[in-house]
Amino acid sequence: MAKHTCAICGAEVGLISEQKLADGNYICRKVCAKKCMKIFDKVEATLRSVNSHIEQVEFGTKAWNQIFVPLTKTKNKEEKLKRFGKNGELYVSPSTGLIALTENRYKIFIFGKSTIACVYRLADLYGYDYVSETVKNSEGKEEIKHYCILMFNNTPGMYEVRLEVRNREFEDMEKYFNTLFGIQKTLRNIGNTWKQQMNAAKAVVGAVKAVKDGTLDEAQAEATKEALDAAQYGDRTEWIAKADAALASVEK
Repeated sequence: MAKHTCAICGAEVGLISEQKLADGNYICRKVCAKKCMKIFDKVEATLRSVNSHIEQVEFGTKAWNQIFVPLTKTKNKEEKLKRFGKNGELYVSPSTGLIALTENRYKIFIFGKSTIACVYRLADLYGYDYVSETVKNSEGKEEIKHYCILMFNNTPGMYEVRLEVRNREFEDMEKYFNTLFGIQKTLRNIGNTWKQQMNAAKAVVGAVKAVKDGTLDEAQAEATKEALDAAQYGDRTEWIAKADAALASVEK
């Protein structure tokens, strides 16, 4: 039976010890595949995306230990973390503009616990949708599992997260994120939403006029895009600044 070489570490791998990727490359299950989070789809991944995800986890784990772990113990209400997920594995930090997806690992049963993480900017969260799936449990009975699909822009590595949530928890998540981004359709936020829509409309009118005059430049095009994004997704300038400052503090 043919053996292959791990495309990352160079180890020789066989049928049991290999993980085949979508681009035809192989990686070893014993070392390199374990550097990825369990929910990362290695079957559909390429060598490039696996390497990006491994780097994402390495940096994210450092950010988790240096930024989030201290915040799990804070008594400052403004720095409190919000947790979501069936096992509470998703942490949201409004004070730093970051989100951490965690995975606990154990050496022996429940002993020797360590945590790895992917850390994202809140500003890059552009999608959070609900899906459900009917499966059979260990007793052969059908049950419904609930998921929130989180989509992140500007993210090398794992940019789509399929997070299992408790029944009806997605409604709380959606309301929470919409409120953070100022896009919730309530009387409290309708003023901000209207202002953002008006700014977007003005930007589009200005861009159209500039195109006709032949004066549209890259700066105006980018400004128009940002105005449209703010109208649809909320103004994220503050979240970008917070996250970039927090990530820049991580010691590598």
